[in-house]
Amino acid sequence: MSKKKKIRVNVTIDEGLLEKAKEKLGMFGGKLSTLFNAYLSDFVTSIEKNYSKNKKELEKKVEELEERLMRIEEKLSKKKKEKL
Repeated sequence: MSKKKKIRVNVTIDEGLLEKAKEKLGMFGGKLSTLFNAYLSDFVTSIEKNYSKNKKELEKKVEELEERLMRIEEKLSKKKKEKL
């Protein structure tokens, strides 16, 4: 048995979706808490993976945009000098 702290929550769910989920997971007569914990665990894991992946992609994109901005600023600066 798990030693993790557990809390009790009240939720309202769609009965049809619950039955479909139980069938898909082979949980005939299974507990809703088991189903919910499995779903919650999967959800948290996927969010953590997506967040770190997206964070890296966003950081790379910001760096690319900063480089482009610097090149544009250099070109504008050169044009201003040429006009003088």
